[in-house]
Amino acid sequence: MTEASVLIVDDEIPIRESMRMFPWAEHGFRLAGEARHGREALELIESSAPDILITDIMMPVMDGISLMRKLQEREIGLPVILLTCHKEFDYVREALLLGAKDYLVKGIYRDQELLEALNKARKTIPSAPAAPLKPEKAYRLEVSQAIDYVIQHKTETINLTDVAAQVGLSVNYFGALFRKETGEYFQDYVKRIKLEQAAELLKNSTLKVYEIAEKVGMSNYRYFTEIFCKHFGKSPREYRSS
Repeated sequence: MTEASVLIVDDEIPIRESMRMFPWAEHGFRLAGEARHGREALELIESSAPDILITDIMMPVMDGISLMRKLQEREIGLPVILLTCHKEFDYVREALLLGAKDYLVKGIYRDQELLEALNKARKTIPSAPAAPLKPEKAYRLEVSQAIDYVIQHKTETINLTDVAAQVGLSVNYFGALFRKETGEYFQDYVKRIKLEQAAELLKNSTLKVYEIAEKVGMSNYRYFTEIFCKHFGKSPREYRSS
């Protein structure tokens, strides 16, 4: 069974912490990230294309209903599970009309109910078609085009929504297809290409580390250093001097 990635959206820290404790991997799921409100969630959805969205209804900045409307406007067919309080059932009805797959009542639901909702949502995830056996790296046309695009634009900010549009596929379908064909999540592939470019610049240029981060489209120096360390097992400065 293919692992399904899940994004959690809730402004309450205790709720997010409680969700982290659920045995995701044991049931074939992966916690893809967290957001505090709908606007943050939209950015994460566009950059990493989770398979399932679990969202609170009442949140600051952008609430769950507005988030669902934005997803509809952008034609992102993401299965949604709602987190709600008793007093929000009018909003639940509206969200169900917008296509939410299920809802859980905060502070009351049990792990089994969450698992049932997740499995229900998983059944509606768009799946990529079965691909025939092919030579290594002989990818389907759209995936090859996406790979070419990433390599040509690796010094820029790249998000999944733009690349999906570039190759003429929906965000969810493209994300599933890319993962099936390459074995990597699209955003993980983009990070790897950017980090490999950064490593090359560290060895073959005199640019400062923050300049290299900017050159590969990662203007947040702290974030760049953090993911570089995770990927190579050493900081950019240590990598340069090794």
